Amino acid sequence: MSEFVVVAHGISIASLRDYLLAKKIDKGDSLILNPADYETILEEIRNSDEGIDIPLNIFGVLLIKDTTDTVPAGKLQIVETDKL
Repeated sequence: MSEFVVVAHGISIASLRDYLLAKKIDKGDSLILNPADYETILEEIRNSDEGIDIPLNIFGVLLIKDTTDTVPAGKLQIVETDKL
């Protein structure tokens, strides 16, 4: 299982975009988010002028809500395409 990583000082669309660019996460990979962080991203999108596209993705990287209760709040797990 991959490790959990911290993104900036909080998870937001901007911090996820910056992280994806800095770490060169591949299109098609996935980020698994704590349910609370996932809901924060959904709320941020709802309050923006952008529409919500389901499934959620940023730069082709899929955002997935953790359903196993293993990803801590404020962290995410990166899953490479071939490991899903």
